[in-house]
Amino acid sequence: MRWARGFGAGVAGGIAVTAVLFAYRFATGMPTLMEALAERMIRVLPIQVFALVLARLQHLAKPLGFVMAIIATILGFGIGGAAYAWATRRSRRPRVVLGGLAALITWVFLTFVFLPVIEGGFLGAPLTTVVSAPLLPMAIASLVYGLLVASLCGPRAGDSRAGDRLRTPGRRGLVERGGRYRSDPASPFRRTALERLGRRDLLRRSAIVALAAAAGTQAAAWAGAAGMRLAAAAGAAFRIIKGMPPEVTPNGEFYQISKNFFDPTVDVAKWSLEVKGLVAKPLKLSYTEFTKVAPPVERYRTFECISNEVGGDLIGTAKWKGVRVRDLLAAAEVKPGATTIIWRAVDGFSESIPLAIAMDPESLLAYEMNGEPIPQKHGAPVRVLLLNRYGMKQPKWLTSIEVASHDYTGYWEQQGWSKEATVKTNSAFRVETKEGGALLLGGWAFAGNRGISKVEISADGGRTWFPAAVKEALGENCWQLWSGEWKPPAPGSYTLKVRAADGKGALQPADPKPTLPDGGQGYHSVTVRVNG
Repeated sequence: MRWARGFGAGVAGGIAVTAVLFAYRFATGMPTLMEALAERMIRVLPIQVFALVLARLQHLAKPLGFVMAIIATILGFGIGGAAYAWATRRSRRPRVVLGGLAALITWVFLTFVFLPVIEGGFLGAPLTTVVSAPLLPMAIASLVYGLLVASLCGPRAGDSRAGDRLRTPGRRGLVERGGRYRSDPASPFRRTALERLGRRDLLRRSAIVALAAAAGTQAAAWAGAAGMRLAAAAGAAFRIIKGMPPEVTPNGEFYQISKNFFDPTVDVAKWSLEVKGLVAKPLKLSYTEFTKVAPPVERYRTFECISNEVGGDLIGTAKWKGVRVRDLLAAAEVKPGATTIIWRAVDGFSESIPLAIAMDPESLLAYEMNGEPIPQKHGAPVRVLLLNRYGMKQPKWLTSIEVASHDYTGYWEQQGWSKEATVKTNSAFRVETKEGGALLLGGWAFAGNRGISKVEISADGGRTWFPAAVKEALGENCWQLWSGEWKPPAPGSYTLKVRAADGKGALQPADPKPTLPDGGQGYHSVTVRVNG
């Protein structure tokens, strides 16, 4: 059926469009239509559904959402191809003309209808993923789509209209029927010409589809190249137990989470940090100026993602170097009446904290991580460091600090996450290894800047607990490694649990809760099998 041919042509065109937009994206850095659609799809999900998906898929949630957006886009172009086939079913215009009209309609729809609808506030809060200059990439993609669909939807070699268009000087191969000349199906001339046309069309269309499919495969590989490695192998630790994480996480193994499908790459030479709003002296500092605006300080700090599941690996510690936020604000001279600091990042992310937190001497703007410039994926050239807050409150790729007198709702808060995002006391197993008749246990515990006063382990479902040895923290707001030894009373299967108490003696919450809205909680447990 013609509409089915049109749908297939539209799908092939959609794959080609995907390849074109991704090529443009990697050449210019501008987000694609698919990225904007993926963010909108995530935002329109009910918060309960979003929490369920995040809990079940964890690291796979974001790449899967992106792949679904690509598939939805390609299917949409397939529907467009079917509509084209229906609209042109009786047309005798040249295919290049029909393809040009299809390209024009596609360009107008994508640029002036579809993108504004999904990016704007019509479906909710405006997106942070914005296709800032869509005219050129949409024009190129639409032209490729229109011409490809027109080519693949053209009449087949065996269609009667294709035969009617064959004409030669004279009337060879034509017979007179009812006073009018018709092509003779048995004519060697007609059969040979049609065979040549069929072979040319077949080869041309096969090449186009093959190229589009190859480009689409490459684009899918780019889209799917998102993932995270687990915690580091053994290093110097409190108790040398093979498998415990290093106390300081190497940069390449530090967890990485962001809202983006493709994180920005910031040109440090062109980067600047702006301090504006309720300040007497607005600032705009280059990277060199920023690093010299105030005396540097160095701190060990642990970061934990608010979406880290109980016992999860979205946590790590590094040594950071930066300047105090309050020193920067002092240089800008904050005006009376200011109450809020609004962070804005290169990728459109925004977040806020009370001015009082920004003025804490331990609130930093870091530019080095473990003795080297912060890597791009961890927020180069500058990111925020705060005490006792999950990572969502500490933006990467910082580009603007606004001093305001009003409250502000940040990106993740708009999705239903906690506004305060205070770190909950939590702990985890990281190693269980046998040594003689004992089981050596090790892991980490973290409670923000409250510190850890004790870690306890249970081997009987929480009825009784025995203490673990806790290593002193590297600094304020750092995780603490722990180790313990347990001797099984008899062979069998045992479920071990771990819990921690913060520096004030308050135990971590025992009742399990999901990460949304204010971080996961509950006791981490592992099952071990002890043989006789």
